[in-house]
Amino acid sequence: MKLLRQALKLHRYLKIWPGKISGRVVFVLIGMNIAACSHIQKVPSPPPEATGNFHLTRETAQFEFGCSSLRAEREAQQQEIQRLRKLLAEKEAYIRSQEVRQQDQQKTLQETSNRAAHAQVRLRRLATRPAAASTIAEAEMVMENLKSSPFTGSEPILQHQAQRLLDAAISAYEGGNYAAAMDYASQAREFINMMKNNRARQVSDAHQVTVPFQMPIPLRASANTNLREKPGLRAPILGVLKKESAMTAEAYRGEWLKILTADGRSGWIFNTLVEAQVAKGIEMVVR
Repeated sequence: MKLLRQALKLHRYLKIWPGKISGRVVFVLIGMNIAACSHIQKVPSPPPEATGNFHLTRETAQFEFGCSSLRAEREAQQQEIQRLRKLLAEKEAYIRSQEVRQQDQQKTLQETSNRAAHAQVRLRRLATRPAAASTIAEAEMVMENLKSSPFTGSEPILQHQAQRLLDAAISAYEGGNYAAAMDYASQAREFINMMKNNRARQVSDAHQVTVPFQMPIPLRASANTNLREKPGLRAPILGVLKKESAMTAEAYRGEWLKILTADGRSGWIFNTLVEAQVAKGIEMVVR
């Protein structure tokens, strides 16, 4: 359109000055205008604005992905912290229960030791010739009653220990040591009662309970043996008692003895792995 207007303008000039301007000049001017117009660059039109939902850029998507990963990692860390806190609380509760249990055991042990000391004092006060003879006779009578039935399990070992103590009691009695005679006879009676009670519980199928000895029994290990936390072969092992180790039996449960070692350890051992201790002078007689 612009080229057409310029051509019309030149045409009017030719009408005004026809003699002054030749036709060749006119055509040159028109050609120059056409060439100039052909080199004019078109201004690109702006792209149409995007329509619809906004799409995240690549950087935004990466940022969102990183945030979600951090959130997941934080949640996993929180869960691990909660698990560790719970585990720590359980361990602390277990330690507290063990401390309470040890305190209870120590209290029970002290009470048992006190009763044993009182029993020994009472026996020694009553340690007369007739009293010693009566105590020995009672133990022998109960032993004979047990022999009327065949021994089973570990009963032969217990019977041997009881008989060993009875022999020591008789030897001490004959030597005029009536206090020692009563001690040995009372210890023999504890083993005899242990056999009787175990037989009664086997017949009634009652739940086994821990029965304290009225008279603590000095023992020694007849072989290297395990000291266990509880009665039973699957109970945790607290240590190993070497052969000839001294100990004192304070109670029993079934065929297991609860003992206190010379160095203050408390635990359970099987009754076939120990033997009764007697004084050296008497031991030569009862062997």
